[in-house]
Amino acid sequence: LFRSPTHPLFAMARAVAILSLAAALCCARGQDGRQIADYVIAKSPPGNPEVAMKKFIEFSEKKRLGMHLGEEKGRTITESVEKSMLDKGPVTVLEVGCHAGDGTLAILKALKDRPGSTIISTESNKEWLDAAKRVVGHGSKGMGIKWLPMMFQDSEDIGVLVDKIAAEHGITAFNSVVFDHDEKMFLPHLKTLVQKDFISRGGTIQVDNVKRKKQALQEFMDFVGSSQSLGLFKTEIRDVSKPYPDSVAIATFRPDDYGPEL
Repeated sequence: LFRSPTHPLFAMARAVAILSLAAALCCARGQDGRQIADYVIAKSPPGNPEVAMKKFIEFSEKKRLGMHLGEEKGRTITESVEKSMLDKGPVTVLEVGCHAGDGTLAILKALKDRPGSTIISTESNKEWLDAAKRVVGHGSKGMGIKWLPMMFQDSEDIGVLVDKIAAEHGITAFNSVVFDHDEKMFLPHLKTLVQKDFISRGGTIQVDNVKRKKQALQEFMDFVGSSQSLGLFKTEIRDVSKPYPDSVAIATFRPDDYGPEL
């Protein structure tokens, strides 16, 4: 009788099993993050984000962890940040969804000649953020870059986050934004940043999984595409082949500085 799917104890046991599996997966991911951080720190010199990223990818591929963006996607992040550097001097980058830190390393590559720059990286998974702190702390050592790692759940109000960043760190706008969190939140988060005037004119927004999650990102892509005629965004799509076939989007905000007032 207990084994009957309709029995209350069966349902309870099933729920416990699901929770136990979720906890085990979370624990395994945390261990993966610790191991990849150990490897990056042991195999790369401090203050060299390029080598650190290569070692990050190397370990993830060797252990089949699937935790790496890969060189091609990393390059699009670097180039997106570089594209936003319209003036000399420090820049500010917001990265939402830093995972274990390889995307942050790609950002650091763009900032190697911009001491005094700031990166704000958020992550909803504490174990991944802990790994990122070690990976990025090692890769950025001596670069003169201010890195602010923060816990932030994907569904939280990004408006509250940027208000906090402004109050505590004096930051009023981002030159570049990298979205790699829950794709359902890309559009509402982008709209909030635009409405709060928190993206610099000529600033860039780099978005992952455009082809792989095409349906989920359709409204986001429609928004940055339809806004092009208003002068708000100019968007380019770049195809990548590794670690799997996909595309990324780089949207430039008010590229000609003539967009309508919001």
